Amino acid sequence: MLSTLALAALIQAPAVAQELSPGTRYDPDIPTLEEVAGHGFTEAVTPPDDVIRYMEALADAAPERTHLIRYAESWEGRPLVVLVIGSPERMARLDEVKAGIERLADPRGLSAAEAEALLAELPVVTALMHGIHGDEISSSGAAMAEAYHLLAAMGDPDVDLILSESLVLIDPMENPDGRNRFVYQNSVAGARWPDEARVSAEHDPPWPGGRGNHYLFDLNRDLFIQSQVETRGKVDIFLEFRPHIVADLHEMGGDATYFFPPTAPPSNPWFGERQVALMDLFGEAIAARFDARGFAYFNRDVYDLFYPGYVDMWPMGHGALGMTYEQAGAGGLRLRQSNDDLLTYGDGVLHHFTAAIETALTAARNRDKILRDYLAFLREGTALGERGPAEIVLHSAHDPGMAERLALMLVENGMEVFRASGPVTVGDRTLPAGSSFIVPLDQPAHRFIRNLLDAHVPMEEDFVRRQIERRANRQPDEIYDLTAWSQPLLWDVEAIETSPTGARGAAVTAEEAAARPEVSGGGAGGGGRGGAGDASAAPLPEALVGYLIPWGTNGAATVAEALREGVRVRAAGAEFTLDGRRYGVGTAIVRVAENDGDVRSRLAGIAARHRAEVVPIDDAYVREGMSLGSRRVRALREPRVLLVYDAPGRGYSVGWARYVLERRYGQRTTAVRASSLGRARLADYDVVVFPSGNYGGVVGDGMLDRLQAWMRDGGTLVTMAESSRWASRAGLLATEPERRGGRAEGDDPPEPGTPEQPIEYLDAISPEDESPEGVPGAILRTLLDTEHWLTAGTDGEIGVLVEGSRVFRPITLDEGTNVGRYADLDSLVLSGIVWEESRPQLANKAFLIHQPVGRGQVVAFAEDPNYRAYSEATQLLFMNAVLLGPGR
Repeated sequence: MLSTLALAALIQAPAVAQELSPGTRYDPDIPTLEEVAGHGFTEAVTPPDDVIRYMEALADAAPERTHLIRYAESWEGRPLVVLVIGSPERMARLDEVKAGIERLADPRGLSAAEAEALLAELPVVTALMHGIHGDEISSSGAAMAEAYHLLAAMGDPDVDLILSESLVLIDPMENPDGRNRFVYQNSVAGARWPDEARVSAEHDPPWPGGRGNHYLFDLNRDLFIQSQVETRGKVDIFLEFRPHIVADLHEMGGDATYFFPPTAPPSNPWFGERQVALMDLFGEAIAARFDARGFAYFNRDVYDLFYPGYVDMWPMGHGALGMTYEQAGAGGLRLRQSNDDLLTYGDGVLHHFTAAIETALTAARNRDKILRDYLAFLREGTALGERGPAEIVLHSAHDPGMAERLALMLVENGMEVFRASGPVTVGDRTLPAGSSFIVPLDQPAHRFIRNLLDAHVPMEEDFVRRQIERRANRQPDEIYDLTAWSQPLLWDVEAIETSPTGARGAAVTAEEAAARPEVSGGGAGGGGRGGAGDASAAPLPEALVGYLIPWGTNGAATVAEALREGVRVRAAGAEFTLDGRRYGVGTAIVRVAENDGDVRSRLAGIAARHRAEVVPIDDAYVREGMSLGSRRVRALREPRVLLVYDAPGRGYSVGWARYVLERRYGQRTTAVRASSLGRARLADYDVVVFPSGNYGGVVGDGMLDRLQAWMRDGGTLVTMAESSRWASRAGLLATEPERRGGRAEGDDPPEPGTPEQPIEYLDAISPEDESPEGVPGAILRTLLDTEHWLTAGTDGEIGVLVEGSRVFRPITLDEGTNVGRYADLDSLVLSGIVWEESRPQLANKAFLIHQPVGRGQVVAFAEDPNYRAYSEATQLLFMNAVLLGPGR
């Protein structure tokens, strides 16, 4: 009998040279990958261009059973496609089938008889998604094998059942730019023979690696915000085909095996019980297939079901079952694992292929149950809205554009939103017309709406209790991602639950959402005078003096483009009241006398693209507040921005900052590698942005001196998160990071107590010197100094996403201003989990610091203001530093 150790080793041993589907006969008229790309499915990592060529070749070879959709183009111009596969009969009437799927997806008014007819006729739609992280390479190989198998297998009853009962959507490559980066770096570093050592160059790609897209985003966290072009196209496909089963195929660490659901706790309470229960059905089926083939796997560990922004979790909000599959990644063609087993790229392709085909088969076998559970989820959503609050009103008095942008985002996620038809009465408040949007809760997407708009989504109490125990014993918590993501809190928009307001006006359309400038491209590029030719721009009235643009998210984007297009703009340094209306700090002033004769039409076009309000003024005589000719009115110019790029900057932070600058606000930016910073002529730039990272190893004393001199001459230095910690250590920022217990970083830890005193066990085993207790992604109430120009466009209080263990002492009055600080202890936490030990140390600590340096300044954020591109309120603070800082 084999020993336990020997048996375990046997189970873990990789399957060598196994067929994808043993015994299957294939149609020779369907091309193999070798015929198109010159290698087999398991033999080489296929470059992005060849992945697309192969999917096109399959579609050409079987046109009666396929429909190839080019649903997006990456930032670098590469196509993203999905191959729809079904029976010839179903594909011949695909539009009719999609119409039926859409009708089932909104069952309001659907009779029992109509529902039964749809349930009897419609296919189950299974979406198999691959390669969202570009360096997770095996799933795209599996995707091509899956498509080949479904089209070429002859006399296979499983394939016949899949085609007769379902539509299968195969997305072979969700992140072509990242994959291209990986393939290039891997091939450049490749040895004559594939190297098995994980320290070898081919397993150790340079910064930033291939995980992210062009803007280095983790596309698997972008689903509901849809900041990236790759994600927008994917969600469009999801809303077009409404898949009922979605499997997203990934890779994990090279020493693991294979993961498929059921998942680890916690589960999101807004996901349906039927969906979660279905995971066992699929888990058991895949387990049986893996057991038969000798593949090792694990379930109910590591990967949870809580954060709604993943590719597989987004569909859960619309009633589908989403699942993550994780294969141990070889990071190349071969990897020697820590236990001395050999893992190959081909193993990953084989395992993913097996799981994906079994997923499609299980969905086909259970078509009726899956569709009925789906329909029940959607009907329950509508019923939930009929029993509780009827509507959520989105409102922002100080920045109506932010409320509108949030409304547009919800529409992009398949939710119904209406403009308020006039003033809205909520309790004893009357909200003015033009600043409110109505989200009805009696709609199928009710649960998804609550997931995004509720202030807090709770985790299971038993799970949280276990994390507290683990933290006390200095074990890492088991929280996989954030514990808070409330969009109203992060966008600084009120979300008011109410009974029917009777104020629903026109529905916000998908076309309006798609016309956002960072989506459509308007305002994001560099050239041209696009404002004058914008056909959608309503004409501005003639103004004798000029135009005022209230500062806010849309106003800042308008000013950024106007400066880029040569319009002369000034900004108010204090509040003022004109013609009975109060205008806040930062209000942009465009004087007719200071601009060309076409400024009215140009400004109209720019403002229309960004949906910004422009107020014509014929009188500049201010009767309250700052005069428009005051010295506190500053002339703005297009800032010359240098973004420090490359290591040691953290890839995500670098990418988020670059995206927010270039795409979200249309700010031209020069990215300079950190290693080349010494060669840059700082005088050529007004703003230098250091994304999160520790730059101590690349910025020496000489460069620090240059930065200080540049700031004294008027430069604006922006730091965030870990770069703020670095700036403090380097002497650029006059504050101190703290260690646990409030001690300043660098101070000696306290002396231990006398031996005569009784001890508390946990105190006795705690290290003397520790970082502050980490925050696992929560939203903290942050108070802002509304008289400071950095807070332009805000109302004095925002939610800040805090993740990690950074705590900064407030700066002293002689050194600068604490423009933003966390709230008092009793009102600190807005959403998510913040451990009890963390709260006292975080209360009243600095979030945003402004430190003058000569004619320039340091602007330091304790956290990353551009986090995942959905911390809209803090993004505005970041852009205030960039647009309003130079020249102050």
